[in-house]
Amino acid sequence: NNIMDMTGLDEKFKSMIGEQLDIQGKLKPVERRLGTLKKHLEQADIYFKYKGKKPLTEAEQILFTTAKDYLKGVMNGKTTIPTKTWKEEYTKLTAERKTLNQRYLALKEEVKEAEKIRKSVYSILRQEHREQQPQRKQDMER
Repeated sequence: NNIMDMTGLDEKFKSMIGEQLDIQGKLKPVERRLGTLKKHLEQADIYFKYKGKKPLTEAEQILFTTAKDYLKGVMNGKTTIPTKTWKEEYTKLTAERKTLNQRYLALKEEVKEAEKIRKSVYSILRQEHREQQPQRKQDMER
């Protein structure tokens, strides 16, 4: 890490915290999009399950109509439901989320260790400072 002094340690610590926040910032939109895609895919599955099936029970009809209306709102006038594209994007984003989570957890451990080191160093410095104070007073009295 090439840390030579307390300033370097503090800077490294701040950069690690900053990187953690960056990862959190990247994870949020991925999580949101995954939730949206999951809902899209669930509704598409319901739609295709009941599409063309006759006769539908009342519950099936409600599910089918709800899914159809949901997809109509999502499709923005498109006629083909892009389930393949959604599944591919979901798979890609799931892998990205996994990678980001792994990096975040590793960094979290590194930050925890760095914080321990930082606290220990500051504690040692405070102790040294306290030990030097009485000697100065004694030196001044002589």
